[in-house]
Amino acid sequence: MQKLFFILLGLLLSYTVSAQTDTLPKFKAIKKNGEITISWANGFKNITQLNIQRSKDSLKNFSTIHSVPNPNAKSYSYVDKTAKNDSGYYRIFVLFEGTNYIFTPSKKLFIDTTKPPVIVTVTKEKPQENIEKTKASAKENSNKENQVVIKEEKPQPPPKPVWVPSAYVFTGDDGNAVISLPDALSKKYSIVIKNESGNVLFKIPQVKEVYLTLDKVNFLKSGWYFFELMEDGKLKEKNKFLITRDN
Repeated sequence: MQKLFFILLGLLLSYTVSAQTDTLPKFKAIKKNGEITISWANGFKNITQLNIQRSKDSLKNFSTIHSVPNPNAKSYSYVDKTAKNDSGYYRIFVLFEGTNYIFTPSKKLFIDTTKPPVIVTVTKEKPQENIEKTKASAKENSNKENQVVIKEEKPQPPPKPVWVPSAYVFTGDDGNAVISLPDALSKKYSIVIKNESGNVLFKIPQVKEVYLTLDKVNFLKSGWYFFELMEDGKLKEKNKFLITRDN
């Protein structure tokens, strides 16, 4: 019996070690028991935004599926209930105070088929000990039923507005601006890009490519740039993207 206990304990410890959370920029994307979980530990400081992004491709077409309410939490776990299959890729967008940001390397979803070991504890008790425990438990439950607990809830501050990156105009992994419009050949898209002061930097009367890269040298300095994307003369999206220049 003692030998069996130590074998089960070893299995439990090995399972616990394998389940430890990776630290950003590493993270876990695991499907287990039919549930997809994205999790990580956070060793960074002064983060203003953390977004979980998903794509069918490991290199492009990532879109934000969740923004973390408290980006400076020491650890975080999110269950993805909108994924349609098991072939997706995930990455984390991390925005620091100021204009610095990173994208973690993309990671393919891992399907975990292992099951945690079940440890059964067998105890031997004398009949009289069982009777005494039953009486003590009944008395404790009776006392709990007669207690009235009043909890005073503090008002929660309103949530801060969260910026969600565009799925059409965004900053690529190489730091260049990207315009991704899968139906650009069948529809007429135009775009206006402005600086932080609201001045028009340049216009594209018609976007004729489904994936267009704008080199960051076209932008005067690091910072936020705002855009208005039009589809057949109607506003499709107003948003912004971040450009950083090499030192």
